[in-house]
Amino acid sequence: MKNFALKTFALVLFVSTLFACSSDDGGELILIKRQSITAVEGPIEGTPGQEITLTVSYQVDNSCGAFERFSETVNGNSKTINIEARYAGSDCGNTVITKTQPYNVTIIQAGTYIFKFRKSDTEFITHTILID
Repeated sequence: MKNFALKTFALVLFVSTLFACSSDDGGELILIKRQSITAVEGPIEGTPGQEITLTVSYQVDNSCGAFERFSETVNGNSKTINIEARYAGSDCGNTVITKTQPYNVTIIQAGTYIFKFRKSDTEFITHTILID
């Protein structure tokens, strides 16, 4: 009886693993990965309520990499920003590609705001915006 229960558990675990690795678009594996930000360009001044657009350059590992989202951590007037890419497909090559993505922010209150874009685990590109 223990042997049957063990085999049943192993089968359920195996089937669960198969479903966990597939996606809804025909079984293609999709990976979300944090990318290295290489440059940030844009205004350093603005007015309250004005939308400010920064152009963020980042690298993807191959031609299958595409922008997924920005993730942010806020600490007062400081934000740490990561960029994540979505990898879907298998015929992607292995050439690193630099892409750009607009980062939009609207700040309501006057002050100095610091945006730290993650270049690596220990390095950041800092962009300071003065709102007055």
